[in-house]
Amino acid sequence: MPTLVYDIAIIGAGASGLQLLYELTQANPEQKILLLDSGDRSAKSWCFWENKDASCFPFLIEKSWDSMLFKTSKGESITSEINPLAYHYISSSKFFTYFFEDFIPANTNITHLNTWVSDLQELPTVVKISCKNGKTYQAKKVADSRPAKSTEPDLIFQHFSGKFIEFDEPILDDTCMTLMDFSLPASTKEMAVFHYILPFSKTKSLIETTVFTRLDYDKEAYERIWQEYMSLTYANQKYTLLSNENGTIPMGKPVRKKDSAIFSIGAAGGKMKSSTGYAFTRMHQDAIHRAQNQTLVSPKRFHFYDTMLLKIMQKEMNKIPEVMDRLFDRVSTPLILRFLDNKTTLSEEVGLLSQLDIPLFIKHLLR
Repeated sequence: MPTLVYDIAIIGAGASGLQLLYELTQANPEQKILLLDSGDRSAKSWCFWENKDASCFPFLIEKSWDSMLFKTSKGESITSEINPLAYHYISSSKFFTYFFEDFIPANTNITHLNTWVSDLQELPTVVKISCKNGKTYQAKKVADSRPAKSTEPDLIFQHFSGKFIEFDEPILDDTCMTLMDFSLPASTKEMAVFHYILPFSKTKSLIETTVFTRLDYDKEAYERIWQEYMSLTYANQKYTLLSNENGTIPMGKPVRKKDSAIFSIGAAGGKMKSSTGYAFTRMHQDAIHRAQNQTLVSPKRFHFYDTMLLKIMQKEMNKIPEVMDRLFDRVSTPLILRFLDNKTTLSEEVGLLSQLDIPLFIKHLLR
C-alpha cells in the first residue's frame, strides 16, 4: 500500500493553525490536510479591532465595543468613538469548541491527530514528519506554528495577569473598553505597567494587569499590583472572582526561516505585532493569503517604527507611560489603531510621529 501524502500538514492547533485550516478548506475542500495537535487548550482571550464590515470569524465574536478609553498616568480619561472600527473579543473556549466539535468533524478532508512533532525532514518531493509517538507522516508542505527560541539580546516580554470578576452592583459601562490605564503609578525603570479592562456587562469584566519588562514573570508582584489597582479604581466595591487568565508574549523580531516546503505561521512566522502583541487578524490575513498561494508582506517601515519603540522599552522603560500619554492626547484613537495595524499612509505616519517626543526617539535610533 503506497504511503499517504497529505497536501499540507499543520503543526499546532492554536489561533494560527486553526485559522489556516479553515481558510485552506474554504479555498479547496478536496485537499488532504493533516492537523497535528499537542492538545493545549489553555484559556486565552483573542481580541482585535477591525472595520465593522470585515469578516474575521464574526460568528465567534462574543462581545464588541465601539468606544475605547485611555487613562493617562495623571489619571485623565480620554474616551473615543472608534468608528468605523470596533474592538472584538473571542474566547478560546468558543473558538476551540467550534473547530473541534463542528468544523473538523464536518470536513472529511481533515485528519486530526493528537501528537507532538519531534523532527521535520525536507526531502526532494515531500516533507517527512516524525512524531514522538514513533509514527511518521508525509506532506507536500508543512505549516509550523511552534515558537522558535529568540536569541535577541534584551528581549522584552509582555506579561499579563488577568481576572474575570463579577461585581455585586451594576457599576460598569459595558459600551466602552479600556485599552490602557496608566493611572496606577506602578511603572519603574524595569517595567511599564498598565491595566486593560473588557466589561462584558454592567457587572462582569476581565481586568488585567499588563507588564512590559525584560524580567521573568512574577506572579506575586503582579497579584499585588492588581489588588492595588482594584483598591484605587473600585474602592469598596464587592466582587466575586470567576477565573484567572495569565500569560506571556515575547515582543521582538521573530526568528524566521525563509519560506520553503516548510514555513512558519503565527508568532513564529512574524504575524505578531512586536510592539503590541496583537496577532489574531494578522494570522487571519496570512491564512487567507496562504490559501491562495500568496505571501502577506507588510511595508518595512512598520518594522522600523516597532523597533524604535522597543529600543525605548529596552533602555528607558519608565518613559513608556509618558510616550503613550502624549500619543493618545495628541492623535485621534482611530488613527492610532490604524497605525498599530500597519494600515496608515506615509503622510499620516509623518503627522502622527511628529506629535511624539522626537529627541527621545532619535536618541534611541542613534544607539
